[in-house]
Amino acid sequence: MLIYLIAIFSGYFIFLGLLFIGWLRAIRNRNFGTVENFVSVVVAVRNEESTISTLIESLARQSYPKNKFEILVIDDHSTDQTKVELANLIAKFSNLSILVKDSVGVGKKKAITTGVEAAQGEIILTTDADCTLPIDWISGMCKVFNQDTHMVMGAVKISTNNTFFSEIQALEFSSVMGSGIAMLGWNKPVMCNGASLAFRKEAFFEVGGYGGNFQIPSGDDEFLMRKIIKRFPNSIRFVANPDCTVATAPQNSVYDFIEQRLRWAGKWKANDSALAKAVALFVLIVQGSWLVAVGCLILDFTSVEIRFLIALKIGFEFIFLWLVSRYLRQRFYFVAFATLQLLYPIYVISIGVLAQMRSYRWKGRTASFSR
Repeated sequence: MLIYLIAIFSGYFIFLGLLFIGWLRAIRNRNFGTVENFVSVVVAVRNEESTISTLIESLARQSYPKNKFEILVIDDHSTDQTKVELANLIAKFSNLSILVKDSVGVGKKKAITTGVEAAQGEIILTTDADCTLPIDWISGMCKVFNQDTHMVMGAVKISTNNTFFSEIQALEFSSVMGSGIAMLGWNKPVMCNGASLAFRKEAFFEVGGYGGNFQIPSGDDEFLMRKIIKRFPNSIRFVANPDCTVATAPQNSVYDFIEQRLRWAGKWKANDSALAKAVALFVLIVQGSWLVAVGCLILDFTSVEIRFLIALKIGFEFIFLWLVSRYLRQRFYFVAFATLQLLYPIYVISIGVLAQMRSYRWKGRTASFSR
């Protein structure tokens, strides 16, 4: 067992080292331009009456010229007062170009497609209704584009609301974000986030948009990313500017958190990226091995080798997550970090298994992940 644990964690430490180098490569790549193209911000909404005003207000504060962008809000069959709230916001922010359209079809991918088809901009930016955008978000995303760029990924963090649960969510999500950015630093993107994403309209249509993936409830961002990287190699960039980090709201309950993570994890059934599958499987093996290592330590606390492996694992993860949190300008809460050391492997394994076995509920809909 000791030889097995040494082998697994040695591989994991090498992986963390590669992530660290990839992270540094990604955040140091600051080749910004100065072009101010006309762009379209596309937002798919469903039952967002309580959140949409914060997003529109942050769009109204953008430093990007108001005559250089439009906002297309695509309603995915809301059953609340989202449209009423949008009408009030349009009247309040008359200096903004805001167009509200009904989605042609059901689901987020159909809604975004409806927005892209109606967009006048050559660059499409997407975000979510529960996000708060920094003042330079649009300008920062656009400045990364050059003639060889077809997609731009931005950083996203979970905001905290003075609760321990939100602190745990923020730190857990920073590990996901940090890993995704680090992999892009090696020009091997495996994930992105639609809360801060931009792509060329012509590239969207050239790769067929979400064609072949409409029946899959989630993954609009990652499926499009993989299509673009396949059709246009080396064409995806990261906005290496912490001032462009988008903040999204935490989940209010454990149930909502689990349902969201099931939605995210379930799309792996349809994942055709060998690298992404390999990384996910390796992480799953490491987390299972971590539980074994903790169990071995409990049975034999005098084992120097086990204590050394555990100390290295905690130390390397601490350094990486501290760096990511610092970049995101997010508080690193050590109590949350310590708690995640115990809860994260159980959470990862449980979500991974449940996502392959059951459906989820999101925005009042029940969905499954079958092809």
